[in-house]
Amino acid sequence: MITLLIWFTSSIGKTVMKWTSFAAVAIAVYWKIYADGQAAERAKQVAKQMDAVRERERIRDGVSQMPDADVRRELRDWVRDDR
Repeated sequence: MITLLIWFTSSIGKTVMKWTSFAAVAIAVYWKIYADGQAAERAKQVAKQMDAVRERERIRDGVSQMPDADVRRELRDWVRDDR
């Protein structure tokens, strides 16, 4: 234990401790930036999903208000007739 304390108080030990501290701070800053980026991307994905749900509900409401004949006519454009 004393040997370790003496080594840390030597000039080499101080230099090693200084660079280790710089590296630890750099890693912490990098990790914070990385985590913030992940959170921002996750929020962006949730916003896209919410937009898709709103669009789906808007279309579903529009189709439910159309008469059946109009719905069939619209769907005929999307289905192939292979007869």
